[in-house]
Amino acid sequence: MGKFLFSLTVLGISLAACSSGAAPSPAPTASRQDLESAEQAVYATVLAQCYGAEAYVLMEVPQTDLLDPVTDETLALVRANLEGLEAETVDGYRARNADPGQLSDEMDLGVPYTLMSMAERRDLFDINQNGWEMFYARYPEAPGITALSRVGFNDALDQALVYVGTQSHWLDGAGYYVLLDWVNGAWLLVGQVLVWIS
Repeated sequence: MGKFLFSLTVLGISLAACSSGAAPSPAPTASRQDLESAEQAVYATVLAQCYGAEAYVLMEVPQTDLLDPVTDETLALVRANLEGLEAETVDGYRARNADPGQLSDEMDLGVPYTLMSMAERRDLFDINQNGWEMFYARYPEAPGITALSRVGFNDALDQALVYVGTQSHWLDGAGYYVLLDWVNGAWLLVGQVLVWIS
């Protein structure tokens, strides 16, 4: 519960963490293929606006928080602090993350990325006190290890909700829920809520 009260305190600060510029991307439509394309466009927008890195290491299995699965308490915080968030977008988020599967290594995110499994992460960090040094030796352009959820959309596919969290060192990381609207042919970041920080 403490992390959620802290999140409310730093909400104003967290809103400045990612810029509000838009990244051009294909218009979302209702087909499965275009839903996947819309999800990739949301990922590309969030990564570019929140980090702007030249490459990423993404967790292979989508995550909805530092501790999976997403809780009702977390979603209540998100709904209370993201003005304009539609109930059907939250429903879409829940549905798409109920069985998230794995991210594809063929996504078009506009920048290179590597998928990391939980086993690879454990191998790197569980037995190595210098795990982060080893990580950055392998992935010098990455901002850390980034986790993304599946993207929840409203029925019109013009609003999106996604979780993004990055751990950059042992005690350096943060996770956000990000709200985007489809405006003038591009996804626009319109709000975010910090849900954890270390």
